[in-house]
Amino acid sequence: MDKVCAVFGGSRGIGRAVAQLMARKGYRLAVIARNLEGAKAAAGDLGGMVF
Repeated sequence: MDKVCAVFGGSRGIGRAVAQLMARKGYRLAVIARNLEGAKAAAGDLGGMVF
């Protein structure tokens, strides 16, 4: 079974660091952010998509 982690505030700061850590540990991520540009940057760094 895949592990999934939802990270709120994942586009910068502590949230982004947590998202990066969980990605390295093999989790599938749902990164939630208020800033669209920040979300796009985080998705690009983590190999994801923005919805």
